[in-house]
Amino acid sequence: MIGAGALGCEYAKAFALMGLGCGPEGSVTVTDNDNIEVSNLNRQFLFRQPDVGRSKAETACRKAKIMNPDFKVTTHQAFVAPETEDLFNDEFWESLDFVVNAVDNIKARLYVDRQCVWYVKPLLESGTLGTKANSQMIVPHKTQAYGDSQDPPEESIPMCTLRNFPNQIEHCIEWGRDQFNTLFTSRVQDAVEFLRDPEAFVRQLRQNTTSSGVRAQLSDINTIVEIKKTADVNSVVREARAMFMNRYDHSIRDLLHLFPEDHTDSSGQPFWSGPKRCPSPEPFNVNDELHLDFVWNCSNLILANLGLPDIDKAQCQSIAAALP
Repeated sequence: MIGAGALGCEYAKAFALMGLGCGPEGSVTVTDNDNIEVSNLNRQFLFRQPDVGRSKAETACRKAKIMNPDFKVTTHQAFVAPETEDLFNDEFWESLDFVVNAVDNIKARLYVDRQCVWYVKPLLESGTLGTKANSQMIVPHKTQAYGDSQDPPEESIPMCTLRNFPNQIEHCIEWGRDQFNTLFTSRVQDAVEFLRDPEAFVRQLRQNTTSSGVRAQLSDINTIVEIKKTADVNSVVREARAMFMNRYDHSIRDLLHLFPEDHTDSSGQPFWSGPKRCPSPEPFNVNDELHLDFVWNCSNLILANLGLPDIDKAQCQSIAAALP
């Protein structure tokens, strides 16, 4: 099975409960290159808060084995792609009885489909997009293959790709749009809703997110309210600089702490390979024009949100240079 997200969790549960891979010669192999994010918890039902940061394939299959200890499964944390054909080689494909697709993009589906046709392996192809879902049973040389028809263009970029490994221009554009909306639209709207009815806002927030998510959102609202009350330009620039550092320095250092440049997955393959290129931290430098432009523009967007007058670039640079 390729993929251990929303569909993959359902399939892993079904495999274990129906006894698949439990016989004397039975075995299931599951691969997913991704790790669990907080955003996965609302729809990938085998994952819980303590699992965040762990391998999706390993975690899903470990939970499935709790349901059926006889479930024999091998997991990998790797793409199924031309770059991993040393792992998923001729011997591997020839050993399979059938293949299940639970991936979130068309490119991967087409590759697996071609491999199944080449090695004459039945394929259960399936996918979801929002509230829509589809499944297709493919038997090489007897039924239509997945690649024989064309899906409509993908309407959205998979969130896992967007959050962790944006590697195409459209990914980066969508990541920027998501960040802009979060920082300069959603946070302000949340602050307005909170001030209108704090108890109702917190009650609804607790229903829709985790405890850590509630704390983070209330902290953001508090920052906005305090800046509005004090109209302190220094606080605005400090907040804008924190936006830069959180996205381009701190989060990257956290990621590299979990997955160093030489990290390998459970199969011994380099973790940073293919579209997953190893990032490097970018500490804020007040004398770097690009860094300063980011902080200056973010500062003025915050000020505009709060109905306060903007500042010029020289003033922003002076304040940012004086911050500890």
